[in-house]
Amino acid sequence: MSNLAEAVANEVNELSCVLIPAAGEQLLLPNVCVAEIVPWRRIKEVPSTPSWCMGFIGWRGQNIPVIHYHGFSEESEPPGAARCLVVMNRARHSTGPAFYGIAAVGLPRMLQLVGEDVVNQEAELGIADALKVTLGTDHATIPNLSFIEDRVQELVDSLA
Repeated sequence: MSNLAEAVANEVNELSCVLIPAAGEQLLLPNVCVAEIVPWRRIKEVPSTPSWCMGFIGWRGQNIPVIHYHGFSEESEPPGAARCLVVMNRARHSTGPAFYGIAAVGLPRMLQLVGEDVVNQEAELGIADALKVTLGTDHATIPNLSFIEDRVQELVDSLA
């Protein structure tokens, strides 16, 4: 195989991901799930929303819900000092809000991963977790996007 063919074959096996620091752990998501990473802004709180909803923010002419990932576990407090907002593309459903935000306590970073870079961890999963993994010396959680997007849809429907 030529050097060019090898390089193309290796590139096809890589997955572009984003590692998002979220209050005590890191979330690992495919890059295509992220619409934009923006500086933290003032959030409009909405009374009577679930503990995981921090409120809504204006983004590109839309009001999108902002969640804190650990709010899905009952013992969790909202993040104290979010640093940026990760605007997410809807990944799983064809209806409902097209975007929502996740509060990040640090700056997300891009990663190029291949299969052997990710090792499953034997760990207890939270209600919003799909999988716990190890990436070299880092540990990360792969969120259950179907669960999260269902909760966001229910929230938006209840406020309509």
